[in-house]
Amino acid sequence: KPIADKNNLSLLPEIHAEYGSYLHDEVANKGFQIYDFFLPGLMIHTIEKRNSNALITWAKEIINKGYKTVNMLGCHDGIPVLDLKGKLIDNNYNKGLLEDDEIEYIMNVVLERGGMVKNLYNAEGKKISYYQVNATFYSALGEDDRKLLLARAIQIFMPGIPQIWYLDLFAGKNDYNAANKPGSGGHKEINRTTLTMKDVEEGLKKDIVRNQIELIRIRNTSQAFNGTVTIYKTPKHEIDIKWTNNNSVAHLKANLETLAFMVSHSNDGISKTLCF
Repeated sequence: KPIADKNNLSLLPEIHAEYGSYLHDEVANKGFQIYDFFLPGLMIHTIEKRNSNALITWAKEIINKGYKTVNMLGCHDGIPVLDLKGKLIDNNYNKGLLEDDEIEYIMNVVLERGGMVKNLYNAEGKKISYYQVNATFYSALGEDDRKLLLARAIQIFMPGIPQIWYLDLFAGKNDYNAANKPGSGGHKEINRTTLTMKDVEEGLKKDIVRNQIELIRIRNTSQAFNGTVTIYKTPKHEIDIKWTNNNSVAHLKANLETLAFMVSHSNDGISKTLCF
């Protein structure tokens, strides 16, 4: 870190560990930004279970502890699940963001939709834990445009800096031909499809792509996201998040049961509301 500071560089540690180990807290307390590896699994749980409680608990921890996060949904690797677990430390069990059966549910949903799995093994070769599931986020959500768009909206309104994986932006599906090629890391190719310019041009005609870009444009241009965030108390099937910065406001209200949501934003007296 001293070398980075000397050269005006920011470090973003990529560390996977169980939530219950509190390693994310330790890293953040040393002044680092942290990757929000909790969000992808929480997002699937939130949308599939129509329950925002666990996700909101994590969002409020980010706010209350002042974490500087970079969040994501899909990425070049898999969807983290180990990160959500609790951990036994010195005979004390620190709870995870989700219970083990809830994590197992996420795993099973993604696997049933064609995802692949990477496990962790001990020195004797015994499986000790699931590590990650490999799938595009779109396929993990059942290739449902409404679910992907809602997931993107929630990500954009979460505390932190959104990181967008190119293939998920274009609603990419699991690439089994690439994943089944020889090699120990072949399963990761399921979410690394190379897009041609024709693929991009065709994708830009699709509502799911254009609507995501519109949400990203709001996130990139609204001054509200440089201000403060408020998460309102709602029933578990709803989400209500507002960002405010002087006269700039960005507001998300979502219904997890219907997958419908509304984004309203205003800058310099100009207001706009989008309903999806």
